Amino acid sequence: MAFALLLWGTALLIAVWAARVAQFFNLRMPRVVGQPLADKFPMVAVIAPIKSVDANTSENIAALLKQDYPNYRVIFTVQSADDPVCDLIRAAETSHTRHRIDLVVAGTAAARGQKVHNQLAAVEITTDQDVFLAFMDADAHPASNWLHALVSMLNSHHIGATTGYRFYVPSNGHAANAVICVLNAMVGTLLGPYRRTVAWGGSMAIRRKDFFAFGVHDGWQGALSDDYVLTWCVKKNARTKIHFVPQCIVASQAAFDWPQAWEFAVRQYRITRVCAGRLWLTALAGAGLYISALVTAPIAAIILALEGSGWWIVPTGVVAGLYGLSMYRGWTVLKAARRLLPGHTAAMDHAQFWFTWGMPAVYCVNALFLLAAALGRTITWRGIRYEMKSRTETVVLSS
Repeated sequence: MAFALLLWGTALLIAVWAARVAQFFNLRMPRVVGQPLADKFPMVAVIAPIKSVDANTSENIAALLKQDYPNYRVIFTVQSADDPVCDLIRAAETSHTRHRIDLVVAGTAAARGQKVHNQLAAVEITTDQDVFLAFMDADAHPASNWLHALVSMLNSHHIGATTGYRFYVPSNGHAANAVICVLNAMVGTLLGPYRRTVAWGGSMAIRRKDFFAFGVHDGWQGALSDDYVLTWCVKKNARTKIHFVPQCIVASQAAFDWPQAWEFAVRQYRITRVCAGRLWLTALAGAGLYISALVTAPIAAIILALEGSGWWIVPTGVVAGLYGLSMYRGWTVLKAARRLLPGHTAAMDHAQFWFTWGMPAVYCVNALFLLAAALGRTITWRGIRYEMKSRTETVVLSS
């Protein structure tokens, strides 16, 4: 019984902490969004690795070329000149004359991730005039102030890099979309003015000179993950901070079925296990603790009630506490998301049940994803199979 009390107490404490973090995110982030940005506009090279044409590709390219920042250029980088997206980029180059557009054909990667390979090819055509390097995923739709907000804090030299984050918006009512939306949002609440903040490769920026000085360029040579390597170099090599910019939360369409959701989540967690093992272990331990408490507490309550013991109220309270705190956490995150992305409020309603009543089920599915990521080091990403040897060593198995 003592062990059970310790288990339940620890689970409740972690649930309280997680709910408090979500509450802080909800209260603080909208206030931060309203703060003025720096009125300095150094030159920025925006690097956008891109492959194929999806439903929102044209809109995303247009949004990237209409930023409220006067001094930037966009470098689109592709694997092959035969990619149909090249025609879209050339058309954009003709119609958008305000900012310079470059198209780089990187070729096929031999010993690193194709995305990183494309990014490195784009970096090679940058110059010292490009004070900042910003990286953007092609499936994300940035707001008009995205670039200004992303690089604004880089004018402060105690910041080594800045990052935004992706928020998945369900494209329909499929449960897989909602679960991915909730899990992704839970991760987003952990970003902020904390030492644990990590970069997200779809929306991050760094000074160009620091990209080389901190060892990011060298670290990317054999890497699969761009953001985990950049995070390591900024925080461990340079001992500086990564600053989270809530204005740079970008919306991405979630259009998953269950097999696609499984492949996506396991891939992300497997990359995390190889590149940031402690982070993955922490997530796995937290999921296991929550589920263990949620399963054992009602069993104990039933047994104690059948025995006629009045102590059944304790495990019953544990169940109510865990369920209530998880619902509060999800509701708070959903509220924050609606405030930060008001244009997507209607789409977020598809996930409302899973942010509240369905939260325990989301935690259970998440635990399955984490456990599956423990097996193997092989992933498939954009049709290419990789084996991750380490954070900075990748084997391309097939393309």
